[in-house]
Parts: sequence; structure tokens; C-alpha cells
Amino acid sequence: MKLEFFKDKMFELLNDADTISIKDIETNDKEGTFLVSTQDGSVFEVRCRQVKAPLGDTRLFWRVNVY
Repeated sequence: MKLEFFKDKMFELLNDADTISIKDIETNDKEGTFLVSTQDGSVFEVRCRQVKAPLGDTRLFWRVNVY
């Protein structure tokens, strides 16, 4: 799976999520991050990057930071 495809799908998942009251999603393709603002004023950073594992396996990681 390519990183761009994964990031597109992650954005779709966040954008379609009705249960977490997302107010806004700012994307930064160069850094592979999304800043997600919720209705209560919380802001989260979701960072996507692709990491190749030994033997050619590919693992995808994402991390959420709370600001």
C-alpha cells in the first residue's frame, strides 16, 4: 500500500466520523500530518509515515499528539 493512498483513506475516516464531533481538519501533505480540531476545542495531530520492515514488509504507523 502506498503512503498517499493510506493518508487519503485516513482523511476519509476522520472526515466521515460522526461520533467524535470533528470541527475542522487541516492537512499538511509535505509533513504527512493532519491537525484535527473538535467541537470542544481540543486539537490533535495525526502523523502518517511509511516504514519498511526487514524482508521487504511494509508497516504503516500513525501517532496522535494532543495539544
